[in-house]
Amino acid sequence: MRVLVTLCLSFCLCSFDSIAQRSLNLDFELIQYTTQLPKNWYVNGAGYNISIDSVEKHSGKISLKMEMQGDPRGNFGVFTGTLPIDLVAGKCIEYKGWVKTKEIKNGYAGLWFRVDGDDNVILGFDNMNDRGLKGDNDWTQVAIKIDVSKDVKNINFGGLFPGDGTVWFDNLELYIDNEKYIDVIEPAPKVSLSHDEIQAIQKYIYPLRTYEADGGDTRDLNVLDRLIGSCKVVALGEVSHGSSEIFKMKNRIIQYLAANKGFDVFSIEANMPESYKVNDYSVRGEGDPDKLIAGMYFWTWRTEEVLDMVKWMRKFNQPQKRIEFTGFDMQFYEGAVDELIDAFKGNAEAQDKISALNEMLGKIRASSRNNRGLIAVGKEEMEEVKSLLSFLKRSVETSFQTQDKEWLLQNITIIEQYLGKNSFLWRDKCMADNLLWIKNNNPESKFIIWAHNAHIQKTNEMMGYHLSQKLGEDYKTFGFAFFNGSYTAAGNKGLTAYNAIQAYPGTLEYLLEQLNEPIFILDLKKIKTDNPKGCEWLKSQLEFRGVGAMGGMPNEFSDLNVSDNFDYLIFIRTSSPSKLFD
Repeated sequence: MRVLVTLCLSFCLCSFDSIAQRSLNLDFELIQYTTQLPKNWYVNGAGYNISIDSVEKHSGKISLKMEMQGDPRGNFGVFTGTLPIDLVAGKCIEYKGWVKTKEIKNGYAGLWFRVDGDDNVILGFDNMNDRGLKGDNDWTQVAIKIDVSKDVKNINFGGLFPGDGTVWFDNLELYIDNEKYIDVIEPAPKVSLSHDEIQAIQKYIYPLRTYEADGGDTRDLNVLDRLIGSCKVVALGEVSHGSSEIFKMKNRIIQYLAANKGFDVFSIEANMPESYKVNDYSVRGEGDPDKLIAGMYFWTWRTEEVLDMVKWMRKFNQPQKRIEFTGFDMQFYEGAVDELIDAFKGNAEAQDKISALNEMLGKIRASSRNNRGLIAVGKEEMEEVKSLLSFLKRSVETSFQTQDKEWLLQNITIIEQYLGKNSFLWRDKCMADNLLWIKNNNPESKFIIWAHNAHIQKTNEMMGYHLSQKLGEDYKTFGFAFFNGSYTAAGNKGLTAYNAIQAYPGTLEYLLEQLNEPIFILDLKKIKTDNPKGCEWLKSQLEFRGVGAMGGMPNEFSDLNVSDNFDYLIFIRTSSPSKLFD
């Protein structure tokens, strides 16, 4: 059971931004608006009904209840929180909580605490497997005591219930070096803007005529000249991977920047070698654009909106190249292997090595299939792969020159990045490195980045964090937001349209809707510089939508300080689903 729970927990944990200034909600009294579950806790468990209980509680008004219903199929009920590293690094932690159980069998109920180092190496772990509560127990205080290494990179804690029956959790406590932690009192969410606040923020918004790249009047976009200035790297985010209006707005901005500001390299959140193939069409008119876009693997780009942009690029590149289509992701190795195969045609020894490498990579991918996209490689496998890659690097160095050599070495780097993907932050670091490689190989160019809001943001060691550290003021970010509507996503209904949760009181989008402008740019950068009275709330943590490629989630919002992460925010009132093509 200990091994099973340890493995399962490793799949559901991730790093969060610093939460030193927000409540840990240790008594579960703060409730999330849409889920009606405790705020600031990740709650999960297929086969388990998890809810708040206002009848059975140890203290306060409610407790957290878990009840096994149906067949859990090896899953378990769990709630997960995270701790600020600077609060507990190098200290002794005692974590306590009150638990009540009813008819627990085939398992137990208890607390858990996990300390991670670099590359998700577990530095400390306790899940009470050897002393969890079973059967029937009235409210009982249980505890975990653990020393936290100074090398900690991430800390998660919570409670879990692998078993049959019912359990209640309440009144958690933390002691740091024997001193009780006093939880932050979280203020009531901001639900409205005053007349003065509306007047203050209106000085920093720029209404836009349309999101359609319709070839019409672009004078509303002239403000981009001032906002972007001499910056050479502009990142355009997206709150969802499937919002038609956001995709169209980005296309409209890309067309403006290419035609008026000299931006000549476009780079998308898609696998690097496969993305470069789109240039066969967009620059030279070769190949089928539908198939080239589909060759970037993910359905997210297989849309009419992206296709329209690529077709515009083809027209824009006539009679001469004016913008290139590139990509920077590294989640697949196949395209890189194909580049090596094509480069070494006629070299039997190299082809044999590439074939052996491809076979090894296929086995590694198959063995990692159930690891949520993370790659697990054995020591012997890794040594064999390294030997093959070393041979190919030497062969590239001696057989090719200049651009061909650099491109092939970069494709070998893509394979190495793929093999090193043992954490989700690793992908963001690699994507930043790949973008910097593209930039270094095009030193006079100006770049437009297309990626999710979460990747372009400037904090939490995401891709945008690394780019902003390297590029400084030469990197500017446009986040996106919408108030209501729908979007294309993959979820429990399959790949289709999903209704978005309408922004509710306390969310940034709910407040921005009160400005009564359907489409606008919000200048967060200048707000931070001017620090006007009436805009202070924009510099705090607010609930902000983040969907990605998944639909049907119980909650689409989480806390984020948008002014720390984006220079500008583009608000579009209503989203509709992006249109997939076959």
